[in-house]
Amino acid sequence: MVTELESGANHGSAWLLRPTRSMTWPEAKRFILLVTLMCATIGGSFAWFGLWMVMPFCGIEALAVALAFYVVLRDGERRELVRIEGEKLVIETGNRELEQRHEFNSLWVRVDLARSRYRHHPTRLFVGSHGRAVEVGRFLTDGERDSLSRSLINALKKNR
Repeated sequence: MVTELESGANHGSAWLLRPTRSMTWPEAKRFILLVTLMCATIGGSFAWFGLWMVMPFCGIEALAVALAFYVVLRDGERRELVRIEGEKLVIETGNRELEQRHEFNSLWVRVDLARSRYRHHPTRLFVGSHGRAVEVGRFLTDGERDSLSRSLINALKKNR
């Protein structure tokens, strides 16, 4: 998901990039609780009939579902911030907080939307200059990457 934060001649432009998430953490916890209750009910009914060895596997199943949701939702917290500040293009990346920072001279920067050699593979958006490039928006759809590349190119042209 691409969100344009601010736009103007004096303030520059900025885009916040985040993966599209269909479920929030509280919703995921409710779903995990529902799966756990279903597993406990099924395992309890089998244990009632003397098949107690089903219960540990129900617990393992609930734990696996919870772990999978945690990994997916944690990955969905990635952020990338692309800003144009005067003669600098700044790209900051990270999970919950922005941890890495890449700076390029906006007068020399090149925006390259690379098509894949293979059919049905996603495009890749590179921003860089002087032999150094950073891939931006790995988690975006092809349409979002294409739109972002056009927005970046237009903003860089206005800035020159």
